[in-house]
Parts: sequence; structure tokens; C-alpha cells
Amino acid sequence: MNQNKNPLSKNPVFAVAIVAWSLAVVLLLGPPNGLAAEPAMSQPTVLITGSNRGIGLEFVRQYAELGWRVIATCRVPDEAAQLQALAAENPAIVLEQLDVTDARSIRVVQQKYAGQPLDLLINNAALLGARNSQSFSGQDYALAMEQYAVNALGPLRVSDAFIANILAAGPGKIVTLGSAAGSHAYLRLPADFYSYRASKAAAHFLMHNLAIELADRGVVVAVLNPGLVDTRGLAAIGPDDPVPEDFVQIVELIRAGAIELTPPAESVAAMIRVIAGLTPQQSGMFINFDGQAIPW
Repeated sequence: MNQNKNPLSKNPVFAVAIVAWSLAVVLLLGPPNGLAAEPAMSQPTVLITGSNRGIGLEFVRQYAELGWRVIATCRVPDEAAQLQALAAENPAIVLEQLDVTDARSIRVVQQKYAGQPLDLLINNAALLGARNSQSFSGQDYALAMEQYAVNALGPLRVSDAFIANILAAGPGKIVTLGSAAGSHAYLRLPADFYSYRASKAAAHFLMHNLAIELADRGVVVAVLNPGLVDTRGLAAIGPDDPVPEDFVQIVELIRAGAIELTPPAESVAAMIRVIAGLTPQQSGMFINFDGQAIPW
């Protein structure tokens, strides 16, 4: 009869010590070759378009502070100094080049993140354009086409590209930044920003339509109005400071007290609370940053 020469069979205390030591080595050095590590509990992920400044930049900042993994996209990341600074401070922020009007640009990012769950998509990228180029007799029609491509078709393109990621999240949410300027019910004097208003109204309709299509798949699709947000620091421009040509009329309205702008941090913090509380019953709604429904 062969004798069992394994010392562990005769010394259970020694056996326990060896097992404990082995576990410690795996924890410190990782699993042996050929074995997959047990995935850690994943943090929620948000992809944000137009992250280089204003509302988009503030979304990046606040979601990163809340512990989210943030995929921050914009057309030219190399020129987005503030966004780069945020990413340098927080490894949870990843910068990606993405132009919402360029199918190839979108596809590159889509392929990079294929199969990864996306809890939230924020379609923030938008083009306002100069006020004096959007009047009845002074409409710049090339600008109008560009606004439609960015403000309306952009969110649709990006939503389509990442729908598989959103569904994989269990499913996730699609939020598009709309505007009260594109609400028929809110339309009143002055009759300005013709093409911007029309492009936002188109975006509202497309997202409303998408909400209907995705309802049976559990995806919550909402349009949020951020309010009048001071995305370019116009309220801080002093009486002797130079004013960007495209915003002269707006600065005049601010100084006259005709309009009041909300700081980006305040608007974004409020919208994050709204987004966190979105339910399937609210899918397809147009919602103000304070949580109140807005008529189309």
C-alpha cells in the first residue's frame, strides 16, 4: 500500500497557512496566467458630448465628483484646456474626440467602447450662432443647416451609435439638452433666433419619437431645458471689457436687466438631480432643470 507522503494531510494547521499564503499572493500579484480576475463592482458610466466648455464641462466635473466614470467627448480635445486639466486630476475622466455631425468620428468611439455598458448618455453638444444671423430678413441659411446637423441630427446619430451600450446597462438613460427657445408654447417676442429655435424644436420631436420607439425596451429618453445658462461668462463682462461680436446684443439685454443668466454649476447640479430621479413614466417628456414639465 502506497503511503501518502503529502505533509499537508498530517498537518491541517500547516495546510491552512499555505492556503492563506497562496490567497495573499493572488491578491497582491493577480491571478496566475490563463485565469481571469474577478471583475470589481463597476462604477456607473456617462458619455457626454460637447464637454469642452460650459454646461458640458460642468457635467463632466460634477459626475466625476460623484464617482462616475466619465467619457468626455468634444470636437477638438487638444484645444480643450479646462477639460484636459480636469482629466489630469481625475483618472475616471477619459477624453475622446467626437464630432456629432461626423459619422466616422462617432463610429471610432463606438467601436472603442463596444460591449461596455453605458448608464447615461447626455447629448449636450449644440450650436447657438449669432443672433443677428438668425432674423427673418437676415437668416444665414448655411448656419441654419449646420445648426440642424448639430442640434437635431447630432443627438439622434449619437443615440443610435450607443444604443447597444445603453441597453447593456440594464438599460440606461438618454438625456438631450433642449431649449425653451424651441417650445411652441413659449414662443413670444422678440421673434429672433429663427434657425436655432427651429433646430431645437426638431431635436425635441426626434427625441420624443425615440422615447416612443424605445419604451418597450426600458430606455428612458428625456429632453431637459437647462434654463438661461451663462456658458460664456457674459454676466461677468464689465462695462469697459471687450464683448465678443456674436454676443453684443445678449450682453446689452443682461445689462438692461431683461434677462438673467444661471451659473452653469447651479443648472447642472439641478439637472443631475432630475436625471437621477427619471422614471419610465417620464420618458418622452420635456422637463425644466427644476423638475417641472415644459410644454412642447
